Amino acid sequence: MGIQNYYGNLKEKLLRLTRKEEPAKEIAHPPRLHNLGEEIRILVHSPSFEKAYSTAAPFLFANLGAWPGYWLFRGMDYHVHRSHIPLPIYIRQTYYQAKMVQLFIILAGTYTVFRNTNRLRLMNANRVTKS
Repeated sequence: MGIQNYYGNLKEKLLRLTRKEEPAKEIAHPPRLHNLGEEIRILVHSPSFEKAYSTAAPFLFANLGAWPGYWLFRGMDYHVHRSHIPLPIYIRQTYYQAKMVQLFIILAGTYTVFRNTNRLRLMNANRVTKS
């Protein structure tokens, strides 16, 4: 049924009329499965990743302390705002503000890593052109 069946039947009729046998098709080797874990392992053990991680490590550790620290700060500061801001709204504001603090810390770390990487590339390019 359908166009594939029609062409299959037509091919069989033509082969019977011409009495030619269809050459045997070689079975191709199946493609290798993409091993993402191996690629990640190679990436993590590369010197460039190690250098980038050591540059970003202070920002990552600061980010670990920023979330509970900001919540603690906002919790201690609630007594000033409790007369005019209800607690659920204050908690929601604290949540979004803490997320923004984390985002800025991560962006600062990312910027630092990229800036150092670009400087390293420029230094290597200058060394190549001088020699």
